[in-house]
Amino acid sequence: MQAIVWFVLKMLGSIAFYPSLAYNLVRNYVQPQRWQWYNRVDENLVLGALPFKSMVTELKENENIGGVVCCTEEFETKAAYNAMDEAAWAKEGIKFHHVPMQDFTGSTSRHNLHSAVEFIDGVAKEGKSVYVHCKAGRTRSATVATCYLMYKYNYMPNVAIDIMKRQRHQIILRNAHWRSVNEYRRFLDSANSSKSTETSS
Repeated sequence: MQAIVWFVLKMLGSIAFYPSLAYNLVRNYVQPQRWQWYNRVDENLVLGALPFKSMVTELKENENIGGVVCCTEEFETKAAYNAMDEAAWAKEGIKFHHVPMQDFTGSTSRHNLHSAVEFIDGVAKEGKSVYVHCKAGRTRSATVATCYLMYKYNYMPNVAIDIMKRQRHQIILRNAHWRSVNEYRRFLDSANSSKSTETSS
Protein backbone atom coordinates (compact mmCIF):
# COMPACT_ATOMS: atom_id res chain seq x y z
CA MET A 1 0.00 0.00 0.00
CA GLN A 2 2.81 2.40 0.89
CA ALA A 3 4.49 1.69 -2.45
CA ILE A 4 1.26 2.56 -4.27
CA VAL A 5 0.94 5.85 -2.38
CA TRP A 6 4.57 6.69 -3.19
CA PHE A 7 4.00 5.92 -6.89
CA VAL A 8 0.83 8.03 -7.03
CA LEU A 9 2.54 10.99 -5.39
CA LYS A 10 5.53 10.68 -7.74
CA MET A 11 3.20 10.67 -10.74
CA LEU A 12 1.29 13.63 -9.33
CA GLY A 13 4.53 15.55 -8.96
CA SER A 14 5.49 14.82 -12.56
CA ILE A 15 2.07 15.74 -13.96
CA ALA A 16 1.83 18.92 -11.89
CA PHE A 17 5.34 20.13 -12.71
CA TYR A 18 4.58 22.42 -15.65
CA PRO A 19 1.25 23.80 -14.35
CA SER A 20 2.73 24.61 -10.92
CA LEU A 21 5.88 26.13 -12.44
CA ALA A 22 3.68 28.25 -14.73
CA TYR A 23 1.58 29.30 -11.72
CA ASN A 24 4.66 30.59 -9.92
CA LEU A 25 5.96 32.38 -13.00
CA VAL A 26 2.60 34.13 -13.44
CA ARG A 27 2.33 35.06 -9.76
CA ASN A 28 5.85 36.48 -9.87
CA TYR A 29 5.02 38.49 -12.99
CA VAL A 30 1.69 39.81 -11.70
CA GLN A 31 2.79 40.38 -8.09
CA PRO A 32 6.59 40.85 -8.25
CA GLN A 33 6.82 42.39 -4.76
CA ARG A 34 4.46 39.98 -3.02
CA TRP A 35 5.47 36.77 -4.84
CA GLN A 36 9.21 37.21 -5.33
CA TRP A 37 11.28 34.54 -7.04
CA TYR A 38 13.69 34.48 -4.12
CA ASN A 39 14.25 36.20 -0.76
CA ARG A 40 17.23 36.61 1.53
CA VAL A 41 16.62 34.94 4.91
CA ASP A 42 19.85 35.94 6.66
CA GLU A 43 23.40 36.92 5.73
CA ASN A 44 24.22 33.38 4.53
CA LEU A 45 20.92 32.07 3.19
CA VAL A 46 18.79 32.91 0.16
CA LEU A 47 15.60 30.90 -0.30
CA GLY A 48 13.96 30.71 -3.69
CA ALA A 49 12.42 29.00 -6.67
CA LEU A 50 14.06 27.18 -9.56
CA PRO A 51 16.98 29.32 -10.78
CA PHE A 52 17.35 30.09 -14.49
CA LYS A 53 20.48 31.00 -16.43
CA SER A 54 19.25 34.57 -16.78
CA MET A 55 19.49 34.96 -12.98
CA VAL A 56 23.10 33.86 -12.49
CA THR A 57 24.81 37.24 -12.75
CA GLU A 58 22.30 38.80 -10.36
CA LEU A 59 22.73 35.98 -7.84
CA LYS A 60 26.52 36.13 -7.98
CA GLU A 61 26.92 39.90 -7.93
CA ASN A 62 23.96 41.07 -5.85
CA GLU A 63 23.50 38.13 -3.50
CA ASN A 64 27.12 36.92 -3.18
CA ILE A 65 26.09 33.34 -3.99
CA GLY A 66 28.93 30.84 -3.62
CA GLY A 67 26.89 27.67 -3.25
CA VAL A 68 23.58 26.12 -4.23
CA VAL A 69 21.45 23.50 -2.50
CA CYS A 70 19.06 21.96 -5.03
CA CYS A 71 16.04 20.18 -3.51
CA THR A 72 14.37 19.14 -6.78
CA GLU A 73 14.37 15.80 -8.49
CA GLU A 74 16.75 15.56 -11.44
CA PHE A 75 13.99 15.60 -14.06
CA GLU A 76 12.81 19.03 -12.88
CA THR A 77 15.99 20.90 -13.80
CA LYS A 78 16.05 19.05 -17.12
CA ALA A 79 12.39 19.74 -17.87
CA ALA A 80 12.50 23.49 -17.17
CA TYR A 81 13.88 25.45 -20.11
CA ASN A 82 17.16 27.23 -19.28
CA ALA A 83 17.16 26.06 -15.66
CA MET A 84 20.50 25.81 -13.90
CA ASP A 85 21.78 22.32 -13.15
CA GLU A 86 24.94 21.02 -11.48
CA ALA A 87 27.08 21.31 -14.63
CA ALA A 88 25.90 24.87 -15.29
CA TRP A 89 26.73 25.93 -11.71
CA ALA A 90 30.16 24.32 -11.96
CA LYS A 91 30.93 26.45 -15.03
CA GLU A 92 30.16 29.51 -12.91
CA GLY A 93 32.52 28.36 -10.16
CA ILE A 94 29.64 27.87 -7.72
CA LYS A 95 29.54 24.87 -5.40
CA PHE A 96 26.55 22.54 -5.72
CA HIS A 97 24.83 20.20 -3.29
CA HIS A 98 21.87 18.01 -4.27
CA VAL A 99 19.17 16.88 -1.84
CA PRO A 100 16.59 15.24 -4.14
CA MET A 101 13.10 15.47 -2.62
CA GLN A 102 9.78 14.57 -4.21
CA ASP A 103 7.30 17.37 -4.67
CA PHE A 104 4.22 17.17 -2.39
CA THR A 105 5.80 14.58 -0.05
CA GLY A 106 9.16 16.28 0.43
CA SER A 107 10.42 13.65 2.82
CA THR A 108 14.13 12.96 3.07
CA SER A 109 16.45 11.44 5.62
CA ARG A 110 17.93 13.26 8.56
CA HIS A 111 21.34 12.42 7.13
CA ASN A 112 20.50 14.23 3.87
CA LEU A 113 19.24 17.27 5.76
CA HIS A 114 22.33 17.45 7.95
CA SER A 115 24.58 17.05 4.92
CA ALA A 116 22.85 20.07 3.33
CA VAL A 117 23.14 22.08 6.55
CA GLU A 118 26.87 21.33 6.79
CA PHE A 119 27.28 22.35 3.14
CA ILE A 120 25.58 25.71 3.79
CA ASP A 121 27.68 26.23 6.92
CA GLY A 122 30.87 25.47 5.01
CA VAL A 123 30.08 27.97 2.24
CA ALA A 124 29.08 30.56 4.85
CA LYS A 125 32.47 30.20 6.53
CA GLU A 126 34.02 31.20 3.20
CA GLY A 127 32.09 34.48 3.36
CA LYS A 128 29.56 33.48 0.71
CA SER A 129 25.80 32.93 0.62
CA VAL A 130 23.92 29.81 -0.44
CA TYR A 131 20.88 29.73 -2.71
CA VAL A 132 18.54 26.99 -1.46
CA HIS A 133 15.81 26.14 -3.95
CA CYS A 134 13.20 23.70 -5.07
CA LYS A 135 10.70 24.36 -7.87
CA ALA A 136 8.72 27.14 -6.20
CA GLY A 137 10.79 27.88 -3.10
CA ARG A 138 7.89 27.07 -0.82
CA THR A 139 8.15 23.60 0.72
CA ARG A 140 11.18 21.39 0.02
CA SER A 141 13.73 24.20 0.10
CA ALA A 142 11.99 25.72 3.12
CA THR A 143 12.47 22.41 4.93
CA VAL A 144 16.24 22.56 4.40
CA ALA A 145 16.33 26.26 5.30
CA THR A 146 14.43 25.58 8.52
CA CYS A 147 16.99 22.96 9.51
CA TYR A 148 19.84 25.37 8.82
CA LEU A 149 18.28 28.10 10.97
CA MET A 150 17.75 25.59 13.79
CA TYR A 151 21.39 24.52 13.49
CA LYS A 152 22.78 28.05 13.33
CA TYR A 153 20.62 29.82 15.93
CA ASN A 154 19.30 26.85 17.96
CA TYR A 155 15.71 27.82 17.05
CA MET A 156 12.70 25.59 17.53
CA PRO A 157 11.06 24.64 14.20
CA ASN A 158 8.08 27.00 14.57
CA VAL A 159 10.36 29.95 15.39
CA ALA A 160 12.59 29.29 12.37
CA ILE A 161 9.54 29.07 10.09
CA ASP A 162 7.98 32.25 11.48
CA ILE A 163 11.23 34.12 10.83
CA MET A 164 11.40 32.82 7.27
CA LYS A 165 7.77 33.77 6.64
CA ARG A 166 8.60 37.39 7.44
CA GLN A 167 10.96 37.34 4.46
CA ARG A 168 9.12 34.87 2.21
CA HIS A 169 5.47 34.66 3.14
CA GLN A 170 4.54 31.92 0.62
CA ILE A 171 6.48 29.13 2.31
CA ILE A 172 4.42 26.22 3.60
CA LEU A 173 5.41 23.03 5.37
CA ARG A 174 3.15 20.01 4.99
CA ASN A 175 2.99 17.04 7.38
CA ALA A 176 6.02 15.28 5.88
CA HIS A 177 8.09 18.44 6.12
CA TRP A 178 7.08 19.01 9.74
CA ARG A 179 8.08 15.43 10.57
CA SER A 180 11.47 16.01 8.94
CA VAL A 181 12.23 19.27 10.76
CA ASN A 182 11.01 17.90 14.10
CA GLU A 183 13.23 14.85 13.68
CA TYR A 184 16.14 17.13 12.86
CA ARG A 185 15.42 19.21 15.97
CA ARG A 186 15.60 16.02 18.05
CA PHE A 187 18.92 15.17 16.39
CA LEU A 188 20.31 18.61 17.28
CA ASP A 189 19.07 18.31 20.88
CA SER A 190 20.73 14.91 21.19
CA ALA A 191 24.00 16.23 19.74
CA ASN A 192 23.93 19.26 22.07
CA SER A 193 23.22 17.02 25.05
CA SER A 194 26.19 14.81 24.19
CA LYS A 195 28.46 17.87 23.94
CA SER A 196 27.28 19.10 27.33
CA THR A 197 27.97 15.73 28.89
CA GLU A 198 31.47 15.61 27.39
CA THR A 199 32.20 19.17 28.62
CA SER A 200 31.08 18.43 32.17
CA SER A 201 33.06 15.19 32.35
